Amino acid sequence: MAIRQNTRRNSTAKNSKAAQKKMPATGCLIWLVLFLITLILFVLNWDTIQQTLKDTSFFEAISSSKNDQPPPASPDPLPVVAEPAGSGDGSAPTAGNNTAAGNTQQTDAATDKPYTPAPPNPASSTETTGSTTPTPTTTPTAPTNPIELIRQTRLASLYFIKVDDDGSINRREVKRTVSSSDSPMTDALQALLKGPSAEELNQNLVTLIPAGTRLISAQVRGSTAYLNFSEEFMYNRYGIEGYAGQLKQIIFTATEFPTVKDVFFHIEGQTREYLGGEGVYIGKPLSRTSF
Repeated sequence: MAIRQNTRRNSTAKNSKAAQKKMPATGCLIWLVLFLITLILFVLNWDTIQQTLKDTSFFEAISSSKNDQPPPASPDPLPVVAEPAGSGDGSAPTAGNNTAAGNTQQTDAATDKPYTPAPPNPASSTETTGSTTPTPTTTPTAPTNPIELIRQTRLASLYFIKVDDDGSINRREVKRTVSSSDSPMTDALQALLKGPSAEELNQNLVTLIPAGTRLISAQVRGSTAYLNFSEEFMYNRYGIEGYAGQLKQIIFTATEFPTVKDVFFHIEGQTREYLGGEGVYIGKPLSRTSF
């Protein structure tokens, strides 16, 4: 009887152990089946899942969250330590190095060469030698010395016209003080174009050069003066004698200078064959003997 009970107990224990061994295998099988079903459903609905992720901007949110992360902090740059000035072999500075003990020499970190400070700006600082009092600046003023005023002017010979009682036209030389520059012939011609002064008018002197005439340019080549006048020089209301008179005024005034022998006339930069409608020929250089 006792043997049967022991046999039953052993059989029950064996059955319970076999059942316990079968339960883990059954659980793994169930999880495997669920995984396969989920994978199949995922594959079948992949297009729908992908469209849903695009509609909800899932990928953009993931990308922006990565970009918003702060960059890793860069390590602090190593400080540049000035080396003591010396002979370069690690020895301490001596009296022959022109530097006192404890002083340092700055070096350029990029080239490892001695750093040379920029020179001071001369516009912002004034260097004084032997004195600490700054030198006062003076503003140039116009010369008040009569000798300086005389140096800025010169005596020029100008030629005007005098009409006698019988109607004859004659030239007259006038000495006048004009401004002095590096172009004395131009200064004299400019004064001539301004016409006679009040004192000269009282002497019955007139000019036959048309009003408004301007001297555009003047140049001397060799012994010929090339004078370029404005268009007004072409018209004279006094006819042929007026044209001849205005040419004489210009020619005699220009040839007062020893380097000028004749004058070539240009009008507005162009060479003209005749002056005025009545035909005074100006197509070649004219001298005092041309009239």
